[in-house]
Amino acid sequence: MAALRRITASVLQQLKNLLADEAVPVHPIAVAYDDYGVRNEASDGKRPLRFQWARGNQTEPLFFDFYTWDTAESRKYPDTFLALGTNANPRIVGFPLYLLPQDKECVYLSFKLGNKEGGKNRWFGRGRSSKELRSVEQTNQLAIAIRQALQEAFPSPLFSHPTLSGAWLSLARIPLADLKEPTAPARRTALKTLVFEKLLQAFVIAEKLRDKSLQAVETLAHDEKPAEANPPLSMTTFPLNQILYGPPGTGKTHHTKARAVGIIEGLTDDEVADAYDRGEIRTRFEEYRKSGQIAFVTFHQAFGYEDFVEGIKPLKPDDSGPIQYGVEAGTFKLICIKAVANTLQQSNMPDSGKRDASYLPINSDFDSLYKSFIDYLKNKESSNGKSAIKLNQGGKIVSLVGIDDKDSTLYFRYSGGGNVNQKDHSVSEHHIKSMYEAYNSPAEIKNLKGDSNKKKVNIGSGPVRLLKHVFEELKNFESATAITRHSDIRYTRLADKISEKGKLLRFVLIIDEINRGNVANIFGELITLLEDDKRAGRPEALTVQLPYSKDDFTVPDNLYLLGTMNTADRSVEALDTALRRRFSFTEMLPEPRVIREQVGDNGVVAGVDVARLLEVLNSRLEQLLDRDHCLGHALLLRVADLDGLRAAFQRNILPLLQEYFFGDWGKIGLVLGERFVTTADQTATRHPLAKFGGYDGSGPRERPLYRLTAPASWDATAFQSIYALA
Repeated sequence: MAALRRITASVLQQLKNLLADEAVPVHPIAVAYDDYGVRNEASDGKRPLRFQWARGNQTEPLFFDFYTWDTAESRKYPDTFLALGTNANPRIVGFPLYLLPQDKECVYLSFKLGNKEGGKNRWFGRGRSSKELRSVEQTNQLAIAIRQALQEAFPSPLFSHPTLSGAWLSLARIPLADLKEPTAPARRTALKTLVFEKLLQAFVIAEKLRDKSLQAVETLAHDEKPAEANPPLSMTTFPLNQILYGPPGTGKTHHTKARAVGIIEGLTDDEVADAYDRGEIRTRFEEYRKSGQIAFVTFHQAFGYEDFVEGIKPLKPDDSGPIQYGVEAGTFKLICIKAVANTLQQSNMPDSGKRDASYLPINSDFDSLYKSFIDYLKNKESSNGKSAIKLNQGGKIVSLVGIDDKDSTLYFRYSGGGNVNQKDHSVSEHHIKSMYEAYNSPAEIKNLKGDSNKKKVNIGSGPVRLLKHVFEELKNFESATAITRHSDIRYTRLADKISEKGKLLRFVLIIDEINRGNVANIFGELITLLEDDKRAGRPEALTVQLPYSKDDFTVPDNLYLLGTMNTADRSVEALDTALRRRFSFTEMLPEPRVIREQVGDNGVVAGVDVARLLEVLNSRLEQLLDRDHCLGHALLLRVADLDGLRAAFQRNILPLLQEYFFGDWGKIGLVLGERFVTTADQTATRHPLAKFGGYDGSGPRERPLYRLTAPASWDATAFQSIYALA
């Protein structure tokens, strides 16, 4: 096989025109595997994209069609994604023609073979749908069986794709000369027939094996449920704390999204790439973020412990009264609470009903929760001799002065009152219960009085601010108790209970630019709790008391921390040593391969090899600086023409080079060359230095000065000059 490259845009268009042209008929086709077969009727010769699919005793129409997926590469080559499907399922499998390889003589009708569950770039593997009973392992075994069967049907040697990974199988060779028009009609008909026949032959093999595998699993499920048909996700598959690090533009933020989805779904990076394209990863990420399983935060110099864990913050003011302050949980504490709530739900609560998991009580119902809350208030007052609840109400302090032992009504009195037995306000249990059933959190309460008038909640005629404050105290107690109780659960007992149900969720906190914040100030005393064996439920689990709320706190073991770190960022000299010891690191390097896949024609735009350009620039930067100060491929992914390349250099490349070399244009010239950096005319632009005793001003005047050439002069030959001698 001669040297391969990705199919060119012109050849791709010729192939698509041939296959989509209904004026070009196809010869009769009949392919079969076991009792599965596909054929076209005589009348279908005038509708060359339509066939009949026989599966045992069932027959249904099968047809090819062309699509454009919502990805950058597919949009670049519209209507070149060939799909095969039925009326019920128009896209059973898809075949991206724009990924085909070619050499100087032929296009190779080929696809990537897989050893694992099907997905992107693999036409016949197909992913495991949510309705199927097959496990991931069973689907992987199916992929191996399909691979073997296809290699027997198409015995040509496997080969490597010029830009994509994996082993590729060729079904047929399509001569370039036969794609060009005008070609004899009979030859074009024969070529079109060949393409569809080979694709359909592979299709029936894969579909028969796939359905046969599914039938076997369904039979097994009917006779006897497998011991582990839906095994729980292992809590040790992925590092609990990890950081992706690398130069600017290497795709760290995108990879955190993909890895977060993988962590939650129990997939490796390769399996995520196989299962989803870029747009689907974004969609999955947003779904998990909205459900609360993923949280995102960016560290910066002003970010602190109060934002991350908890702090005293001003509360949203009411229509009257002075501003109030309270302890509010930060991003880290909130996602810990959600992770703990899910753990407790799976270990203690078989049915959580409709309540949101982020505020799931550890008790089985409101009554037991409220009873625990009342006991807490009584103990708090008896232990320190002070009122357990206080509130500034219209400039006066109102305090809890009594609790009815019969109905748990809370009684409050304004401070400074003459009669110590006076009770100015009361809050009953049924009013708080009504709020608890109506709102998941205090933040949801926008207009309590209005909601009461609409019969959404029953609060009687009590003071609105006092009711809200008591409800907030109850929710804080609920959250704190969930954290404390989780720390007391023995890991082995919890693991056994979860294994029986297999529904324990994973939660991911993404920390972007983790090295830009003051890590010691942000994490504080919680830095120790991040270690694997210090997590809740582990043998060496630790619990700390938070400084503001005085809550006992521990970090759950179904929470994963995923950070990004820009190695060229000088805002923080080094990552905190204590944090470094507790994280695993994955290096993200520039990948010119991605440019070849997504930019221009195999990475070439207007005659400029953009991928080669990036390789040479990074080689020179490594020689002058180090690998931490390179240029990422993402900086050039939006280049579509020469103007786009100029803009990318002006906006992305040159500012980074100025930062890397502290404005030393001489060294920038060593990277870009004389077409981009030139020596200024010394005689025309320099004036003599002023005379000053004790200093010789002749030397600096002779020092060369450098200037950036005009961007308008950066033509294709200028960019080519960067890598011409490399």
